[in-house]
Amino acid sequence: MIRFFCVATLILIILSCNDNTTTTGSTTVTDSLSGKAVAGKDTTIGGCYSQLYNRDTAMLQIDMSGTNVTGPLSYKIFEKDMNDGSIKAELTDSIITGWYLFRSEGVMSVRQVAWRVRPGELWPASGDVTQRNDTTMFTDPANLQFDSNRPFVKIKCTL
Repeated sequence: MIRFFCVATLILIILSCNDNTTTTGSTTVTDSLSGKAVAGKDTTIGGCYSQLYNRDTAMLQIDMSGTNVTGPLSYKIFEKDMNDGSIKAELTDSIITGWYLFRSEGVMSVRQVAWRVRPGELWPASGDVTQRNDTTMFTDPANLQFDSNRPFVKIKCTL
C-alpha cells in the first residue's frame, strides 16, 4: 500500500513539475490568414498518457507506425494486483482498437480495448464482453460506449 502511495505521489510530482510547453501539449502553427504563429493543440497521437481516478492509475505509451499502434500499458487498481502488459492495435477513424496482452496474478490474459482519440486525450471504451478461455472481447464492438469522465491525458514521457 505504501508502494502505491509512493508511485501515485511520484506521478503527481512529475505532472506538476513540467513546464507549460510540455504539459499543455501545445505546438506552434501558422494562421493562414494573418501569417502569424499561434499556439495549437498537439494532434500527434504517439507519446505517453496517464489516467488517474481516485486511487487507481493507468499508464500508456503509444508508438505509432502508420496506423499500427503498439506500446506498454499498465493498470494499478487500488487494493488489487497490477495488470502489466502491452497493446497491439490499429487506428481507424479516430478510434484505436486492438488487444491488451497482460499479466495479472501470474496469469497471462488478453482483453480487447478501444479508445476514442481527441487532441491530447484518449477516451476508453466499455461495453458488454464475452469471455473465451483467457481472452475477453467486446460482444458488439460497433456499439461501444466511450467514457466521458476519465480520459487518458497526454503527458511528457519520463523514460
